[in-house]
Parts: sequence; C-alpha cells; structure tokens
Amino acid sequence: MSPFTKPVILDNDVISRLYSAGALRRALEVWPKRSFCITQQVIDETGKWPSKGADLVALLEDLIASENLVSISIDDSSEEEIWTYAELLLQNKLGHGESASIAIASHRGFDIATDDEIARNVCKATCPSVSIFGTGDLLNIAVRDSLMSREEADSIQAKIRRKNKQ
Repeated sequence: MSPFTKPVILDNDVISRLYSAGALRRALEVWPKRSFCITQQVIDETGKWPSKGADLVALLEDLIASENLVSISIDDSSEEEIWTYAELLLQNKLGHGESASIAIASHRGFDIATDDEIARNVCKATCPSVSIFGTGDLLNIAVRDSLMSREEADSIQAKIRRKNKQ
C-alpha cells in the first residue's frame, strides 16, 4: 500500500534530478506500482534534453511498461481541465509540463512532486488542496516507510547536490 493517499504527478525537475543522480529507476521502483504519474507533456520535455533525452525517455517508457509510472494526459473531454491548462500556459510562468501537471492534479484530485519554486507557488495559489512534494520529500518518505535506507537516500541527495553545483 502506498503511503500517498492520491497518485502523485512527477514534474520534469524531479525526474531530471533523480536521473542525473543515477537513481530514477531505484527511486520509483521502491514504491507500490502506480504510485506515480507523468504527463505526456513532461515526457516530451525530457526528450528535448540534449544528449540524455532519448535515454531518459526510453527509461520512462520502461517504467510505464512495468507500471512503476503511469502516463496521463489532459482529458480532452473535460472543459475545466483544458481551460485550466490553457490559462496556466497563457500566464507565461510555466512550461507545458508544469501546466499540465497542475491542471490534472487540480481537477482529478492528484498531488504533485516538483522542485520548481514558481510551479509550487502557482499550484498553491491555483489549487490549495493539492499537496506538493519535492525530491527530498519523496526520498524522506521512502526512508520513513522503510522502502529505502537513510544511507541510500542521503547518497542520492548528495549526488543531486553535486550535479546541481556543476
């Protein structure tokens, strides 16, 4: 059973940080299947990462195939979801991935994992009922729930910090 009460949509920054640390697969596989979602817009954004995009998209597709990650899209039949997505894009503060994640979370009752401060602030203002997690939060919850050791989580965090300094 997942410690999360709702599915959590992963934003590109969380995915890229875990991937850069060489820990994306491990960080997602410790959780019960289908705990995390990813929007098609985020997958598209990751594919644009120079030199690493193709490998990352292949890994994401593998995680989707194994149900460690669920691919979701804007619901074309939901005027509210489409409108929220368009409105967020028109504010010109967020990219397609963050906008789609917030629109979906706000209308489907999901939560979000993002480290992007602007996306966090927009999400808080737009849909205060959505819980927001960061990469560190996910790792700490995994440790708390004995899904990962403290040493492993600290090692991943250290790799992320080293990559951010480069």
